[in-house]
Amino acid sequence: MKNITKCGAVCVVAYLGGCDRPVSNAAPSATPTPANAVAGPAPSASGPGASASAVPVAARPNPATSVDFVTFNDDTVGAPAPAFDGVVGDWYVSEQAGVRGLKVDGGKWRDGTPSVNLADQAKRLYGDRYAEFLDGVKAFAFFPFAVWRGEAPTGDFRVSVKFYPFAGQVDQAAGIAFGIAPDGSYFGVRANALEDNLLFFHVVKGRRNVIDDVRDIPTPTKTWHTLAVELRGKHLTADVDGKRRFEKTLSAEAKGRVGLWSKADSQVLFDDFRVESLDTAPTKAPASRDVAHDPWG
Repeated sequence: MKNITKCGAVCVVAYLGGCDRPVSNAAPSATPTPANAVAGPAPSASGPGASASAVPVAARPNPATSVDFVTFNDDTVGAPAPAFDGVVGDWYVSEQAGVRGLKVDGGKWRDGTPSVNLADQAKRLYGDRYAEFLDGVKAFAFFPFAVWRGEAPTGDFRVSVKFYPFAGQVDQAAGIAFGIAPDGSYFGVRANALEDNLLFFHVVKGRRNVIDDVRDIPTPTKTWHTLAVELRGKHLTADVDGKRRFEKTLSAEAKGRVGLWSKADSQVLFDDFRVESLDTAPTKAPASRDVAHDPWG
């Protein structure tokens, strides 16, 4: 697939989310981090001065992991990204601050409007089950999201992305969607430059159920940040700009495809999208982080 490099590597992850919903009772764990790690590193740029993250990492093999790494440097500006299907909202390759990436353009937001190519995209993503995906998305298309065309991760995995929020009066939201099922339901973790919080939620038929909200996580506008989510069995963690911000034990594993998420009039540029399959050796979640209520409800 264009712009995807498979290699063995260890990924650095960052998790984000934000919303004006009920605050989680579980305090986020504090992982030591350098004081200057407020914003993630700049993504891979197109042309001179490209980030070292764009260099193939095969020289640093790790047999326990494999990585799919997506950049947009060679993609055509103004066209859809070959690596993603923008099933809801307007997604196309663009440039901001000298970097070429995948832009979600909320400036053209039309509430409830799925992609004009949704049927073809659903067939490509879910094969014979495409009609079920169509029913779950097209009637309730309230949040822009784009699905990665690569294989859905199996076992333990980590997804990370760099993002640059730069416009939007209502929202400047950037998120990772995961567990995207054939019925169109999915989970998400997102940040918002206008709200300074981290949000974990579940979307079913376009309707979002906010599960946890962690406050005081700034992701200033017109600045590059990194968001990552990691799932080891039922144990979910999220980092923002290299700092652990959230963790939770789910009632069941979240299986399905992965992608990018946004909201309303947000205008955000995404780059350096990574999907990492992790060693499936069991990892016991800290007992103090178990959450009593059902995260699926």
